[in-house]
Amino acid sequence: MPRKSFYTVGNILIFVCMILLVSCSSKTKVLEEIPTNTSDLPTITIGSKLFTEQYILMAMTSLLLRDNSYKVNEIRFLDSPTIRNAIEQQLIDIYWEYTSTARIIFHKQPVIYDFDEVYNAVKEYDEIDNLIWLERSDFNSSWGVIVRKSFADKHQLVTISDLIDYMKESDAPLKFATNDEFLIREDGLGHLQQVYDLSLNDHQVLPVDTNLLTLAVKEGRVGVSIGMISDSRISEYDLIVLHDDQQAFPSYHATPVATQELVEEHPTVKILLNQLSKSITHQDMIELNYQVDVLQNDVIKVAKAFLIEKGLLN
Repeated sequence: MPRKSFYTVGNILIFVCMILLVSCSSKTKVLEEIPTNTSDLPTITIGSKLFTEQYILMAMTSLLLRDNSYKVNEIRFLDSPTIRNAIEQQLIDIYWEYTSTARIIFHKQPVIYDFDEVYNAVKEYDEIDNLIWLERSDFNSSWGVIVRKSFADKHQLVTISDLIDYMKESDAPLKFATNDEFLIREDGLGHLQQVYDLSLNDHQVLPVDTNLLTLAVKEGRVGVSIGMISDSRISEYDLIVLHDDQQAFPSYHATPVATQELVEEHPTVKILLNQLSKSITHQDMIELNYQVDVLQNDVIKVAKAFLIEKGLLN
């Protein structure tokens, strides 16, 4: 029997109504896997979290499925716990999760630093709950400690330990920004402080929306942000990620997760998403994030152009 979820349906906060997107007419290279009678195909509900790379991953998934005659609904969720609960309750069929988020937050298991080992561990663990981890991407959406490059150069900061030493030696009460989720995660701010023997008071910590973390550092509202290393605005704003020399942050490889029922009844979905996942590199996602966050290009157009470039759409 599946383990009982530690969340309740009442916790689910759905921020955006289901969006039914228009079907495309072109077919992918795996067209021969699609059943002849498309009326038997289900409507697939895809979930995402509330930040850019998740929107892009959801858009690519939607476009690929619709191009193969599936109808698709999209739902955006507030955070990791709510979207996890949604798939456990079969309110959604697919979403993109990160390996160490599942390992630490959902499974409550010790950190594993090896990329493949943590993927295999979460895949095996979730099979008991009838959740199937498909092929993992090369895209690692890990956390990082972000500072202005000029600040790091001035004080010769290369590692997070260098930053902590600077704070202690200079008695500098730097302000730190991070998002609400990182403040309460088991692998979040408390864990970082423990690993690096860092002590921050309430006045030093500023909760900031994920998409504004790099801007907060650039504008000097804070001295340090803890955000995602895949944020394309890091280089755009002349910021750097300090080396995690004490390994506070494990890998967070993005991977499509689907219900076992969907995968077993519609194996074409697995084929399509495995192709997609294997096509996404870490540098690809940084570039895609840049196109949306910095150049302000439309998410759907960015996602579609990527699929065409990779030969997944005509």
